Amino acid sequence: MKHVIDSDRVAQNRRSVYLHEVVEASPLPLIDLSGSRFDDDDFHVRFSGRLLGDAYLTRFEASSVVLARSEKEISKRSSNMMLLAMLNNGSYEQTFGYHEALPRTGPGDMLLLDLDGPQTVSFVRQSVTTCAYIPRDHFKPFLNDAKLLDPVLLRPNNELYGLLVACFSACGTMQNPHPAARTAALSTLTRLAMIAQGLHPLAHADLQSSVRDARRQRAQQFIVQHCDDPRLSPQMIAHHLGVSLRSLNMAFEQSGIGVAGSILAARLDWAKGMLLSCPQRSVLDVALACGFNNLSSFYRSFAQAYGAPPGEFRRIAQIENDDFADRHDARGANL
Repeated sequence: MKHVIDSDRVAQNRRSVYLHEVVEASPLPLIDLSGSRFDDDDFHVRFSGRLLGDAYLTRFEASSVVLARSEKEISKRSSNMMLLAMLNNGSYEQTFGYHEALPRTGPGDMLLLDLDGPQTVSFVRQSVTTCAYIPRDHFKPFLNDAKLLDPVLLRPNNELYGLLVACFSACGTMQNPHPAARTAALSTLTRLAMIAQGLHPLAHADLQSSVRDARRQRAQQFIVQHCDDPRLSPQMIAHHLGVSLRSLNMAFEQSGIGVAGSILAARLDWAKGMLLSCPQRSVLDVALACGFNNLSSFYRSFAQAYGAPPGEFRRIAQIENDDFADRHDARGANL
């Protein structure tokens, strides 16, 4: 991520001017930082971000900082954006000019709010927040244009929170995604946010579809993290997600390979990587390390997936690597 704002770049007596200028020039909503304690030794602002389609994904670090959007800032430069923020560590206090204050936030909490409503957020201690600035157009099918979105605080105690975190994480890790994948990811995140706002999934077919997509995404993340466990099963995943096995299977209906197939694919992908990166490890060792407890099944599945048994796959890959290295060395010698 490229730094957009970094208070460490300037001397203490230049902080106020620097931040005002850089915020004015940035694509971010206009904010007033005058309530911050610029002279504090622990004062710190670092804001970095990147685009995902027309949304903006950011990482925000702050201490001794007060951010405000009053009617003055909003009228000068409306954002037409919603903010989804997840607190990684630290805490902050948020108040609103159009809604009652929310409880103090702690690590893991997620906040959904409308950036065109008067509000103030105060970071007393060092805090890190991951944010998604999402254009209001994504919410239009579910939200009246003239209506301010009520702020919602989500805490890690239900499935919706887990689904939002999974989608948020998936958006954050996307690197140069295909436009269709990018649009789908933002749509799912937006629709889950509207469910957090109180819309029932059964009220709109797109909402139901997004819940299934997010459930599959969260399950896939769990599979990748635990595919080395030979006990990993659809039942274990459903228990982790807090859903029925039927709901989990429905989430994978469109994948073409189902839950069990996704587990197998993750194990095979990890095994392929280990075969190439750990040549000193035997095929049996690789199979066991990747969650396979049946060697013949591993051989058969690997050959079906990659066109050759594990040992042969490793040997061919090594020959190709050696040939490439030889060609590279020969080209360098001729220069």
